[in-house]
Amino acid sequence: MAWLSNLWCRRLMISCHMGLLACTYYLAFLLRFDFMIRREHYLLFLQTLPLVLLIKIPVCSAMGLLRGWWRYASTTDLLDIVKASTLSSMVLGILVLFLRPSGYPRSVLLIDLLLTIFVLGGMRLSVRVYQETAGRHVARKNTLVVGAGVAGSQMVRQLKLNPQLDLNPIGYVDDDPSKQGIKIQGVRILGKIADLARVAQENCVACVLIAMPSADAALLRSIVEKCERCRVELRILPKIRERIDGTNSLSKLRHVRMEDLLGRPPVSLDLTNIREKLNGKTVMVTGAGGSIGSELSRQLASFHPRRLILFERSENELHRIEVELHGLYPDLDYVPVVGDILDVSALRDVMAEHRPQSIFHAAAYKHVPMMEKNCFQAIVNNVFGTYNVALVARQYGVGDFLMISSDKAVNPTNIMGVTKRIAELVILGLQHQHTRFVSVRFGNVLGSNGSVLPLFEQQLARGGPLTVTHPEVRRYFMTIPEAVQLVLQASTMGKGGEIFVLDMGAPVKIVDLAKNLIQLSGLRPGQDIQIVFTGPRPGEKLFEELKLDGEGIKPTPHEKIRVLDGGSVNFLQVTRWLEDLSAMVELKNVNGLVRKLQEIVPEYSPSPEILSLCDLDCHDVHLGYQRSRAELYRTSMVEVPPEFTSQSAA
Repeated sequence: MAWLSNLWCRRLMISCHMGLLACTYYLAFLLRFDFMIRREHYLLFLQTLPLVLLIKIPVCSAMGLLRGWWRYASTTDLLDIVKASTLSSMVLGILVLFLRPSGYPRSVLLIDLLLTIFVLGGMRLSVRVYQETAGRHVARKNTLVVGAGVAGSQMVRQLKLNPQLDLNPIGYVDDDPSKQGIKIQGVRILGKIADLARVAQENCVACVLIAMPSADAALLRSIVEKCERCRVELRILPKIRERIDGTNSLSKLRHVRMEDLLGRPPVSLDLTNIREKLNGKTVMVTGAGGSIGSELSRQLASFHPRRLILFERSENELHRIEVELHGLYPDLDYVPVVGDILDVSALRDVMAEHRPQSIFHAAAYKHVPMMEKNCFQAIVNNVFGTYNVALVARQYGVGDFLMISSDKAVNPTNIMGVTKRIAELVILGLQHQHTRFVSVRFGNVLGSNGSVLPLFEQQLARGGPLTVTHPEVRRYFMTIPEAVQLVLQASTMGKGGEIFVLDMGAPVKIVDLAKNLIQLSGLRPGQDIQIVFTGPRPGEKLFEELKLDGEGIKPTPHEKIRVLDGGSVNFLQVTRWLEDLSAMVELKNVNGLVRKLQEIVPEYSPSPEILSLCDLDCHDVHLGYQRSRAELYRTSMVEVPPEFTSQSAA
């Protein structure tokens, strides 16, 4: 049935154009003879009209004028009309010179040319004007556009063409002095951005659209505050780098997000080096279903590896990222593996079968308060699990091993942080000429599982209050895609043994994050939604750091990546540490565990919560405990091959 409808529309369009062209041709005769047309000239019109239509209709069809919708007419259509009319008039002129019809007035051709352009263009313009004005009498939201540049004018035009969107553009605000008071797309510039609140109130504005893709974070924060005072809805056109096709379509409009207010400049990458490292290679990601691991998987897939191994213990999260990658990269050869980094047999099977050239180790426990309550599990997963993956990678000749670390590893005050620091030391001790081990430290990422932003959003959905631990608590923040981009860049650097630190920018107050989120929701902090201070959580610091005092930080070729000399750690020393930790974990000896952690990481300051557990832990290592530390070591981790010990000793 669709083809019948299209056929009917095309016939209607051809008939309409034939009628208009016949009228313009007859009107050209009337104007030529001052509306006193004689019989012989009328007969001449009738004789030549079929020839005119036979020439003009095919030319119009070739120019695409017999397709499309007049409601979307633009300057491009006008240019096509001019071209078609000029070409057809030239052909007619040549035929008139060749045929030399008796008494034919050649000036008719020029008059007909002008009338054809005027009528065909005028009809399209009339339909578009009617379409844009027909919905003005329907009650719609008065909409103010911030930015009267190319993006803003395109937004207004599309709003006029789509009255069903319920947004009526009533004006712009723009800081360009030369634009004040003028009209663009029929809509007037009503003031500067500083006047936004006044303009919105005077014109009963219900919605504000930010059409400034280059706006910085400070300007966006200012606009958000003004909209919050006016209680209006706010949407934004994302930056060009976030739009795949680069267009300014209304479909790209979205609500302002927290990352828009962070002011993070775009990341520039050396794509050539990353592509050379990943293209056609087998790459493995542990923790592939987590916040960082899933974004790593997406970005790695974009570099077309030969095979991507997704290693994840959560079946649901692994299924989610598998379905997503299948939709985004249907030709990608990916291998989803349900497995735990504590399962040595599973790790060996995967690496023996697929032989990955690079491993990105993102699997870890990372929630600070939770790990304070489950310190033994944190040791087992973050330390022993990392050791397992790293040692098996070394056994199977993996070329590159990159571990995702944390700023909480610096002067740690919690179990999560100290386990990450020990994991850094572990892979330093595994450094080998055939496997390059590096770590990448960075702070919090917006929107990760269990981070503060999703918690705030849940609390906001319930009507508040938003809970902040302390008025002065600050954190480094970056977006997940930005962090992963820099991780990929760091993976191309160094010779092994380095700790790379990402430039996190300036730390952000968590209370400011809460206020901004409330304002972005069109509410008022302290009035519509309360902010409550609950006190520091177990193991929490007010400020995070990115390097230790003794670590010398150096620049790298990338402006947002710094490198620390991780130092040298003896492999035999690592094995002794892990044997002792294994014994403490097996015996559930908190006192012994804390002492050992402080011995390995002298800068570790246990939290009051952990110290209270030490007080409750009334027993130490049982002298009568029969299992040997060597046996505990073998059951907790990968068994060390003899050649590793001999190489390290040598």
